[in-house]
Amino acid sequence: GAPGAALDDAGLIACGAGALRLLRVQRAGKGEMGIEEFLRGRKLTRGVALA
Repeated sequence: GAPGAALDDAGLIACGAGALRLLRVQRAGKGEMGIEEFLRGRKLTRGVALA
């Protein structure tokens, strides 16, 4: 996938070489949270690019 694109619905994100598994995230203006908590209220769709 293109860098920054979701490779699955559990937080695997494409990089220039390889991929990263998100463990913690922080939305703008919000506190840090674990990926499990973040995904409880949101769907991460394969192929969608994160900003």
